[in-house]
Amino acid sequence: MDKRFLLSIHKWLGLIAGIFILIMGLTGSILVFDDEIEHFIQRDVIYEPDSDLPVSLDNAYSSIIQKHPNWDVRLTVIPEKADRAIEAEIRRPDTRRYLYLHPVTGEILRDLNRESTFSYWMLKLHYQLHSGFIGEVILLISGLMFICSLITGFWFYRKAIKKVLTFKIRPRFRNLQSTSSELHRTVGVWALIFNLITAITGVVIMLIIVQTHIKSDDGSAPLPDPPAIEASLDKVIETVQESYPSFDPSYVRMPAQPDRQITLYGHMESDLPIHYEFSNYVQFDPKTGTESNAFFIQNQPVTTHLLSFTYPLHFGDWGGIIIKILYCLFGLAPALLSITGFIIWRKREQKKRELKNRKHYKPSLPGTNRNKKEKETTLP
Repeated sequence: MDKRFLLSIHKWLGLIAGIFILIMGLTGSILVFDDEIEHFIQRDVIYEPDSDLPVSLDNAYSSIIQKHPNWDVRLTVIPEKADRAIEAEIRRPDTRRYLYLHPVTGEILRDLNRESTFSYWMLKLHYQLHSGFIGEVILLISGLMFICSLITGFWFYRKAIKKVLTFKIRPRFRNLQSTSSELHRTVGVWALIFNLITAITGVVIMLIIVQTHIKSDDGSAPLPDPPAIEASLDKVIETVQESYPSFDPSYVRMPAQPDRQITLYGHMESDLPIHYEFSNYVQFDPKTGTESNAFFIQNQPVTTHLLSFTYPLHFGDWGGIIIKILYCLFGLAPALLSITGFIIWRKREQKKRELKNRKHYKPSLPGTNRNKKEKETTLP
């Protein structure tokens, strides 16, 4: 393949998608710690005095439906002990709210519009540039272009990969152009696998988001019409833990329509760390509290496992604080590649213009008419 043609493709892909890659890289590095940041902001209500009384999801749900009837209710954080708040998210087609509830009494401690939270603002910028469906499509296209840019960059630098990884190529930071070039090559090589993983998983997530947006715009999302819940949520939790001791329920979705079930999502001990934490679920009848259905990722085909890996691999929600720190640092790589790539392009364009100006400039020789005229105009 022609080297100049490949470099041209790599250059234009990077330039066109560069600003969006920059935004996605910076916001992605921050979103690795979105839970920690949000919990720090809301720390005055999240962490409650320890209590020997049991956590009560029934009290929490009762408080929610009294204040917000006819909402799609999801209990997103279920504490094991009554030392932190229960967290819930309630939805309607046009809005969402975050609730923090006392773990024992169920009292609503804080009720927030989701759009006012830091994590939602950052997620919206990361996923749609605060531009709705148009932003989602732009970022989807930019993600595809970034993948192509990584592939062409790999081909272009393929002979230098081993030398960079073994430090046989010594960086030369003489000026802005050489520094940008060295950083672009070094960061591109060292972060290649990470960038490919996050770019591919990001494109998959964006495809799901775009498809969901298209479906929701065709009127297929009805207003919530939840049925009366006669079953005890606390009893349901006890039942599922007795029936499936290795299942750890951490998310409860209440039925939003009369024909829906109570669904408990969670993680199994047999799952890999990179499985999505809500890959498994057990469903219960909202009236009787009896189990109606169960789904476990370990019994599913390989394609379902790969889809389950998507979100954790993209956001680093699978290996503790060390993995999150690494994701945060490596997440800056796309932004750095975007900036250094732009600088390299600008410097090359400047050199081309300078070379072109030199070719067009023809200095006058001594004794020519032009030289004489110039001398005459300078005489007093």
